Amino acid sequence: MVTPFDDIVSWLISANTEHNGLRTLSSELVSKIRETGVPVDRFNIGVFAVHPEMAGYAVICGEGVQEAIEVPIRREDTLKPLYLSSPIRHLVELRESLFFDLENPDAGSDYPVLDEFRVKGFTQYLGFPLPYSDDGIAILTVCTKRPGGLKAEEIDELKKLFPVLSLLISVVESKRLAKTVLRTYLGLNIGERVLAGEILRGQGETVQAALWLCDLRDSTAMTCELGSIPMIEVLNQYFDCMAEAVWGEGGEILKFMGDAMLVIFRIDDVVSQEEAAIRSVRSAETALLRLSELSEARVSGGLKPLCASVALHLGEVVYGNIGASRRLDFTVMGEAVNLLARVQHLTGEIGEEILYTRAIADRLDRSSQPVGRYEMKGVPDLVEIFR
Repeated sequence: MVTPFDDIVSWLISANTEHNGLRTLSSELVSKIRETGVPVDRFNIGVFAVHPEMAGYAVICGEGVQEAIEVPIRREDTLKPLYLSSPIRHLVELRESLFFDLENPDAGSDYPVLDEFRVKGFTQYLGFPLPYSDDGIAILTVCTKRPGGLKAEEIDELKKLFPVLSLLISVVESKRLAKTVLRTYLGLNIGERVLAGEILRGQGETVQAALWLCDLRDSTAMTCELGSIPMIEVLNQYFDCMAEAVWGEGGEILKFMGDAMLVIFRIDDVVSQEEAAIRSVRSAETALLRLSELSEARVSGGLKPLCASVALHLGEVVYGNIGASRRLDFTVMGEAVNLLARVQHLTGEIGEEILYTRAIADRLDRSSQPVGRYEMKGVPDLVEIFR
């Protein structure tokens, strides 16, 4: 005999192609469950995902709420007492279902958070593990305010949804993981372009951009003193200072190269040459200010100071896929990039924190101080440098 929940299962299967995330899917799903007469007053799907910063996220649909909300789960959240003493942890780690009659004041006494559900008028708390993919885990919790809770046959009907929900979560998380990995390792713009299919070797375009290259000074000596593993944390802190300043001005990080970071500020119909130049200089100043503050804190704690320099240039670059047949890199190349590297080398030679070419200086909204004209390898003419 076909039941309304069988129809919901069919809808979930077809909904796979209509929804890119669980939030809108959950809103519609809860609405359909309620239409069957099953009084679901709170519906929560928690997904523990692969992400460099987050432990996962929860999609919650509460009583009287038309649209589900998505709440991030930070890694530090899973170390706090609220999680450690919660039924969610039980579902994640033991992968066993939980049933609590909240009308019984002693039920679920091991989980203090259940008292909060009682105060809100819930009469029953149900929790189910939803394994997905090879070793992924999601959870579903359902609460009702109906006296006596859900009936056994209603719970059995709900369970019909679980295999399809697990499959949908697997599909959604595979897409999310692909985007997360590409955005994390390639950056937002390049990640989106790779997802859009721009993966052919030699495929690229010529763009105008302000170029930005930073370098951490004395990193080799510091690595020898600290060791490679401790140096990773130093580099992470240093790159945080650089990256946040760049992102704050709309820059795009192309790659990390040891202790260096290559950035572009694109010039297009929205961002002029002047605006790109101004943003590049402003972000360099902000980055070095933040690094100075970090360095002062390190010195106060008895650690080595950190110093860096930033080189800037503006020009035309080739932006696209470059590399070997089975290992490509999405990056920039050209004479402008080569000149940028020479200017960065010069910052160390003459002890300056920020140096830039006339291509930048001529487009700023303030005066620049000439430093001199320098011979640079591969450049036929003397290059005028400013600070």
